[in-house]
Amino acid sequence: MDNNFYNERRERHNVKEEKGFMTKVIVTQLVLSLLITGFLFLVCRTDSNLSQNIKSFYSRICKTDIAVSEIFDSFKNVVQETFSWGVSESTGETESTTGEKADFSPVFLTVNFESPIKKGNITSKFGYRISPITNKYSLHTGLDVAAPQNTKIYAVYDGVVIKAQYHEINGNYIVIKHSDNLKTTYNHCNKLLVNEGEKIKKGEVIALVGETGYATGNHLHFEVLLNGKYINPLYVLNYDF
Repeated sequence: MDNNFYNERRERHNVKEEKGFMTKVIVTQLVLSLLITGFLFLVCRTDSNLSQNIKSFYSRICKTDIAVSEIFDSFKNVVQETFSWGVSESTGETESTTGEKADFSPVFLTVNFESPIKKGNITSKFGYRISPITNKYSLHTGLDVAAPQNTKIYAVYDGVVIKAQYHEINGNYIVIKHSDNLKTTYNHCNKLLVNEGEKIKKGEVIALVGETGYATGNHLHFEVLLNGKYINPLYVLNYDF
């Protein structure tokens, strides 16, 4: 009887300890969650870039079954991109973004851009996604428009060609400087029809669609850089394909 009495007391004591431990864990998690949520709320209220990055990050987690390690890696990438910690990696579809980051804020220009392609299908928009090249969650810095090989590519606005060359990732690509703070790029071209230093008019044919460099098919990867930052091309094109 004495042994049973002490065993029962020991079991009740162990149950109390387990309940006490679980209560501490739950309270700690609740406090940490509130602190993190409050911190993110305050930061997002003052930083539109971070707000957009976090929304994209959590949207991707909710839509996809991924491991905890992948969640951590993805969150680290978002933080690095947002706060410029470390050297940003190439998305696998555009030139390395060394020193150049993205701006997710809505943009309105006083000039009207021409369509870079008359007919095409948008296959990937600006923003975070799983890259079909690297299979990693990363920033897609432009707009992908699929079109048949050798479809004409047009300059979206007047400017000067500052790059017309081949790059291992970009393939045959062109960069046009429209002003001191505005540039556009045209990547994966099959053939370039302009040279560096050449003055270009809006609507002029500058290249032909291809799949050179890191590409999974014939398409144009079109980018807009404003004040040294990548912006969503759909904000300034004023139309959809």
